[in-house]
Amino acid sequence: MIQKRIECLFPTSLYHTVTAHGWVKLAPWRWDSGTNELSRPERLGTGKLAFVRVAQPDARTFIVEIEAQTLGQSELEDIKSIVKRWLSMDWDPRPAMRTAKTLNPCIAHFIKHGGGRFLRCSTFYEDFLKTVCTINTNWASTRRMVSSLVNRLGDGVFPTPLEVIEHGEGFLRQELRLGFRARVVAELSRQLMDQGIVDCRGNLVNTNPRFEDLLGLKGIGQYSASHLMMLCHEFGRVPIDSEVIRYCKDRYNIEPGDVQTFFAAWGDYKFLGYKLNQIIEDTNWGG
Repeated sequence: MIQKRIECLFPTSLYHTVTAHGWVKLAPWRWDSGTNELSRPERLGTGKLAFVRVAQPDARTFIVEIEAQTLGQSELEDIKSIVKRWLSMDWDPRPAMRTAKTLNPCIAHFIKHGGGRFLRCSTFYEDFLKTVCTINTNWASTRRMVSSLVNRLGDGVFPTPLEVIEHGEGFLRQELRLGFRARVVAELSRQLMDQGIVDCRGNLVNTNPRFEDLLGLKGIGQYSASHLMMLCHEFGRVPIDSEVIRYCKDRYNIEPGDVQTFFAAWGDYKFLGYKLNQIIEDTNWGG
């Protein structure tokens, strides 16, 4: 067992990051609510398989435990970067806090104490495909499709773009039962590679993509692009899905077409204005 310590610049809540949305319920994530430990298997760039577990002893410290063969320094740095991506440790919450202080001080307080982050996958590509698997379907179907990608194609870890491309549309449709998504997933995987958006492991090649660039990909609409931008720390749009529609109708009595305007005062943090208030209300968080 290898153990590493990661110190954060800002308070970061493992619990609130993991439970902020449904990603943790999708393979290959594991969340132990009794011990507040997050874990999953990871295939490193060198090909080695590692099982990574994360716990939090205090607001700015994370302990990473790694079950693997002997790892070199570059492999340990790889794991450290992956864990930082999971928990959005590079996100600076201060601008969002300044906005929230004038609009909803409770949200500002929540962010100050480590909230406001959303669990991300090991790569942009994994976030991308999982987002595609949420479109026009129910949550049970999303979980089934993702589980098939992980266990039947990735052999226990999330597959890379090259693995998806090599298996092809037929395998995705017939063996993994992705239905109409089989063609979408195969074509988008190739587009992301051909356009140089991701590398062979699924990591972003340069900076975060633009909303317009994502909309230009076949099969990606307003919801998907907005959700992916949110996972890139661009919170200026609320991804409109059935959950958002239901909550905004019940809580604010507004229609889907009015959601963006309703939260316009939040500017670059519209999604935080919507989602963090919902989290605080649902959990009765009081700091």
